[in-house]
Amino acid sequence: MNGPLGNSLEARKYRLKRRSAKIYPEVIKTFAVMSAAAGLGLLMVYGYNFAICSSYFQLKETAVRGGMRISEETILKLAGVEPSMNILTANLEKMASGIRTNPWVKDAEVGRELPNRLVIEVTERIPAAIIRRDKGFYLVDREGTIFKNLVKSDGVDLSLLTGMCSEGIVNFDLLRGALDLLDFISRCGAYSAGKISEINGNSIYGYTIYTTDRCLIKLGFGDYEKKFRRLKKVLSDLSAKKSGRAFVSINLMESDRIIVYSGGGENPPQAGAQRRTSI
Repeated sequence: MNGPLGNSLEARKYRLKRRSAKIYPEVIKTFAVMSAAAGLGLLMVYGYNFAICSSYFQLKETAVRGGMRISEETILKLAGVEPSMNILTANLEKMASGIRTNPWVKDAEVGRELPNRLVIEVTERIPAAIIRRDKGFYLVDREGTIFKNLVKSDGVDLSLLTGMCSEGIVNFDLLRGALDLLDFISRCGAYSAGKISEINGNSIYGYTIYTTDRCLIKLGFGDYEKKFRRLKKVLSDLSAKKSGRAFVSINLMESDRIIVYSGGGENPPQAGAQRRTSI
């Protein structure tokens, strides 16, 4: 066909040929990519099924670290560890959360060691004192966390903190201050922490200490270093005079004088726990 119409048809055929030459490689590339993706997907499905069904990743050993008060058996039970479990499908955070439900546990972490080992790290709470809350007694750690009620099986021998709670509400400023005071007492050497029977807190008058050797010490708030230096001198002066049955009240709250009251008998000059709390 000659003429303008024929030339137009020839031009269209030529353009189609050129486009086809460009499109075919792209189609082949797309098909190849899709095939590779499908193959990879099948391989992943197969690999996943193999991993969760294979005995290669079946739990064979569990290492528990950090448990002192809590037995390994209890930790494994709280974590939900089963001998036949696959460690790849184990929910580690859920296991750690289960362990943290025990009041003695401050934190817990669970990790995998491929191919068949679990490692459980437990950080336990260390009780610093016993706190009286309403009519009950509870354990409190150094951070001021009241973490469990006191029972005989806890086997602790700690100082008692009183006056820190009113109608079930804890005065955490008083509580933290009492814990700091216990730390200071153990460092300064006037008394070992083991001789502190009770620390009573009052938001107005401060802290009063009762000791196992029947001494009542009114400290108030702050300036403990100076007050305990003065206390050492008073105790040194009284040591030769104090009879085995005598009690002593020492008031260190005033900066210009120390008030000392000494007497015999069974009871201290003020009501308070004159015994070390031991359950």
